[in-house]
Amino acid sequence: GVARISSGLLPVGTVLLSSRAPIGYLAIAEIPIAVNQGFIAMKPKADISNLFVMYTVDSLGKEIVNRANGTTFLEISKKNFRPIPVVVPNDDLIRCFDELVRPLYDKILSNELHTRTLSEQRDTLLPKLVSGELVVGKSA
Repeated sequence: GVARISSGLLPVGTVLLSSRAPIGYLAIAEIPIAVNQGFIAMKPKADISNLFVMYTVDSLGKEIVNRANGTTFLEISKKNFRPIPVVVPNDDLIRCFDELVRPLYDKILSNELHTRTLSEQRDTLLPKLVSGELVVGKSA
């Protein structure tokens, strides 16, 4: 299927924007990924932080919606998305931005993965506790 999808396999770090129903959700690919036409995939150049791209696009939310169209649901096409003007600071400012934001983003990501693990453990253990299949002993 990957060979037949127009996005091909996108690399880790690609910024993804949902382009329809709803518009504006953002994510950064943590694994190689293929997407359908419901996403705009942005592969930042080596000297531009994908976090800078993601937060810049996030700040353009109203402009993105204003350029969207559709009768059943709004959609922003690549044709309408690409001409949105953005200010790109010099390399030093982007590097400083990334040095400040990357550790915070990494912590958010780590916390999200930890939360998922704890939720899975809860969902596995809770039914066993409620049914009596698993009994928690008293500590001495």
